Amino acid sequence: MTTTLPLSQHALEALAKETMHDRIVGCLFGSALGDAIGLYTEFLSGETARLSYLSQKFTLYPRSEATPFRRDAHRDPNVPGEWTDDTDHAMCILLSYLHSDGKEMNTKDFASRLHIWVRMGLRALDTLPLGLGRTVGSIVRSKTFLEYPEETARIHWRNANCELAPNGSIMRTHPLGLMCIHKSLDETFQIAADYSVITHADPRCIISCAIGTALIRGLVRQEIYNEEHIDEIVSKAIEWFPTYRQRQIEKDSSCKGDPELDLEELNRHVKVGNLTELELDDMYKIGYTYKTFGSGIHLLRLAMRALVSPESRLSTQKTIFEPLITNLIMQGGDADTNACFAGALLGAYLGYKVLPLHWRDGLVHGEWLMKKAEGMSVLLGVGQGTYSGVQDKDTAPDGGRGWLTESQMDEKVMLFQADMVKRAQERDQQEKSERRQRAKRTSWLGGFGGRAQ
Repeated sequence: MTTTLPLSQHALEALAKETMHDRIVGCLFGSALGDAIGLYTEFLSGETARLSYLSQKFTLYPRSEATPFRRDAHRDPNVPGEWTDDTDHAMCILLSYLHSDGKEMNTKDFASRLHIWVRMGLRALDTLPLGLGRTVGSIVRSKTFLEYPEETARIHWRNANCELAPNGSIMRTHPLGLMCIHKSLDETFQIAADYSVITHADPRCIISCAIGTALIRGLVRQEIYNEEHIDEIVSKAIEWFPTYRQRQIEKDSSCKGDPELDLEELNRHVKVGNLTELELDDMYKIGYTYKTFGSGIHLLRLAMRALVSPESRLSTQKTIFEPLITNLIMQGGDADTNACFAGALLGAYLGYKVLPLHWRDGLVHGEWLMKKAEGMSVLLGVGQGTYSGVQDKDTAPDGGRGWLTESQMDEKVMLFQADMVKRAQERDQQEKSERRQRAKRTSWLGGFGGRAQ
C-alpha cells in the first residue's frame, strides 16, 4: 500500500525544483571531479595504475594532503584537483549558453569558442589548452572550420576511411542534457547530434552523444531512476537515428555512402557484465567513444542496483560515487574522459550534496564552477536568485580578459614551464626529506633491541 503525501502543489513544486537544482550542480561537479581524478591514471595500463597508486585511495582536500601524481611527462604539467581539456570543452558549451541568458543553443558560437580554446586556452580562467586531442586539434585548426565546422569534421573523418570514432564529443556534451530539460526527447537527440558533428561525424559518436545527453536530461527530470529507463532511452535513440540519418542525406547527398550504425556493437556496450569486458586500457582503441559510453552507462547501472535496497539507500547514496569512479580509473586507459562522462551521469543521478567532500572541496576551480552552475540553475527556472549571463564577463568569448597576442602566448607558456620546473624541484626536495626520515626511523628501530644477523 502506497501513502500519498498531503503536500500542496506549491510544496511539491518546491521539492522538485530543489532536487533538480541539486542534480544540475551534481552533474557539472561530478563530471569535473571524474575528469580531475581520472588524470591520475590517464593513458596508463591497469597494471601500471595499480603499481603507481598502491592504496587505490585518492584525496584532493586539504590540498596540502592531496594525493601526488605519478611522475611523468603527461601529469607533470598539472596539479592535483585540476580538470583537463574534457571539462574545458564542456565549459565552452556552458559559457556560450550562459552568455545568451539561456535563450540560445548556438553550435557556431561553440565552434568559435573551441577555436579560441585551441589557440589560447579557456580565457575565463586564463588557463592554457593542455591535453588537446589529435582529432579536435586537426579539425579545429583547419582553415574551413569556423565557416563550415560540420563539413570540415566530415571530410576529416572520411579521409580516415570513416574509421575514427574517438570520445572527444561525448566528454563535453553533458551540459546539453541540462540545457534540454525543457526540450522534448527528439529535440534533445537532435541538439546532441548537432554539437557532436562539430568535430565528430561518425555515427557511433553521434548516437553516444544523443543517448548520453538524453540520460542526463532524464536523470535531472527524475524520469530515469532504474535500468529499464536506461534501456528505453537507448531504444528510442535507435528509433530516432534512421530519421536523423535521412535528414542528413537530404541536406548533403554525399552522406548516403557513409557507414550504417552497427546496432549489435552498440548494444554490446550498452550492457556489459563488468568493466574488464570493455578493455579500457587497450592502447590501440584507448579513446574509442563506445569505451567511454559503455563504462559510464555501466557505472550508472551499478549505482541504481546499489540503491535498490531501502534499508541502506541513504548511506549508499552518500558513499557510492567515490568507489565507482575509483574502480573505473584504476582500469587505466583514457581514464579522465571515461570518468568525466561517468561522473556526469552519477552526479545527475545522486546529486551534488553526496559527492565526497575530500574530492569536491579540492577541485581547483570549484568556486568558479559553482557560480556558473548556480547561474545555469536560475536560467533553467530551478535556482533561486537572479543571474545575468550577459553581464557575467566570464561568459564572453574572451572571458572578459581580452585576446592574447602570439608573443603573449609564448610568454605565458614560458612562465608555465618555469613553474613546472619549480614544482618539480620542490617535489624532489620533499621526497628526499621523506626518504631521510624513513631511513632514520628504520635505523632507530633496528638499533632498539635489534640483534646482528
